[in-house]
Amino acid sequence: MESMLPISSEHDYRIKRLRQALPAAFGESAPLWVAGEWRSGQTTMPTIDPSTGEPLMDIVVATEAEVDIAVEAAQTAVGIWWQMDGQDRARILRRTADSIRESRAHLGLLDTLDAGRPIRDTVARDAERAARLFEFFAGLTDRLRGATVPVQPGRSNHLNLEPYGIVGAIIPWNYPLTNAAGKIAPALATGNAVIVKPAEQSPLSALLLAHLVHEAGLPGGLLSVLNGLGPVTGDCIARHPAIGKLSFTGSTIVGRALGGIAGSLLKSITLELGGKSGFVVFGDADLESAADALVFSAFNNAGQTCTAATRLIVDRTVIERLLGLVRARIELLKIGDALEPDTQVGPIITAKQRDRIKDYVEIAEKSGFMRLPFRFSSLPERGFFVEPAIFIDVDPVAPIAQEEVFGPVVTVEQFSDEDEALSLANGTNYGLATSLWTDSLTRVQRLVPRIQSGLVWVNSVHSLYPGSPYGGYKQSGLGVEMGTEAVQQHMRGKSVWIEHARWISPWSG
Repeated sequence: MESMLPISSEHDYRIKRLRQALPAAFGESAPLWVAGEWRSGQTTMPTIDPSTGEPLMDIVVATEAEVDIAVEAAQTAVGIWWQMDGQDRARILRRTADSIRESRAHLGLLDTLDAGRPIRDTVARDAERAARLFEFFAGLTDRLRGATVPVQPGRSNHLNLEPYGIVGAIIPWNYPLTNAAGKIAPALATGNAVIVKPAEQSPLSALLLAHLVHEAGLPGGLLSVLNGLGPVTGDCIARHPAIGKLSFTGSTIVGRALGGIAGSLLKSITLELGGKSGFVVFGDADLESAADALVFSAFNNAGQTCTAATRLIVDRTVIERLLGLVRARIELLKIGDALEPDTQVGPIITAKQRDRIKDYVEIAEKSGFMRLPFRFSSLPERGFFVEPAIFIDVDPVAPIAQEEVFGPVVTVEQFSDEDEALSLANGTNYGLATSLWTDSLTRVQRLVPRIQSGLVWVNSVHSLYPGSPYGGYKQSGLGVEMGTEAVQQHMRGKSVWIEHARWISPWSG
């Protein structure tokens, strides 16, 4: 529901709460975190509250000079950090996890005001997930083992794992805290320094997180957070010759551009990109559970989730019943101010992104695709809100069925048999996640090997765990995040040969 306070008073109240959540060192503008301290600057840009459309505060924009300073500090600190006992590094990461839990109200509030993510999620689920990421990677710091390779008699060969040195991490706006934690924790655990560029729309929780990591004992220089625009600050980070590893989460278009830069400079890169996830429902599925899962997956965070179930692919024998269940659940959704504790679906991140989603909806309506009717309460008058939309019997090659809308929009396609279902599920350029709903284990065993996705959820959605790798196929990315596999993304191998006798040239004799 809309606040009963006058708009000016409501805005003042939100700004007051924002200030209370930020470190005391913040002035009128949100500073940069560089080499263990706050740093001001001459150029700023505003961050906007998506629930109201009002500005929150200005943020300092990093220039190439700040990138150079952060890199120089990282180069000085990283050698000592890698030589530190792994358990000492682990203690810092675990203390960070404790601090995240203790500060979850402040961290959650920042992401709610800054990114429009409902506070019921940011304070609880997001903060806990960020803390668990730090705890998981803390448990790996003294387990970074290489290998001994059997070779010819009289020789030994050892594979040593070493950090890249400095990781450049560029994160998106949809889950600011957890995305920052997912980049920072594995980089630090594996002995690297890390320079983070948060999304310009939602930098505040990453800045507070950097402060918490520092208070947990991280030596200065190992973590910098540089606000700024992607084509400026992000580009400087990507091209800096001393940054040996890039890690990016965001759109496929930007990911391709960064991949091109990394390729030209021969840098390692991990890309977690877009998705157009299929939600495949067979006639023998538990339709009540499937309806619950679809509505949560598609409309959680207003559909601004890479793995959102945006394509409902359903057995034509149960489509009417399933859509009835889905519609009943959608009509109960609470859409509104992300700061309200009962809000389930908040705003879109910016007015530009809201208008982009509306353009997709308008094109789908003009194309003649039927929109499932809802009896729905009106949207808030302020802020960047979009009403959920479901389009039935959409042409599988239509833009709305092929392109990542990144909003609360679902398309519906029907199938008659397994082959048709599989063809539709695999029928986009993306391959991040697929959700498969069936009561048949043999069907699962037949279909899972043929699904072209890095993640497959059977009778569930959005199952994640710090120890389980996360990554996509096709245009959804390169490499993985989380799990022990993330160690391989942040370290490189060095093959060491030792001769145990006098070396004899192959040319002798």
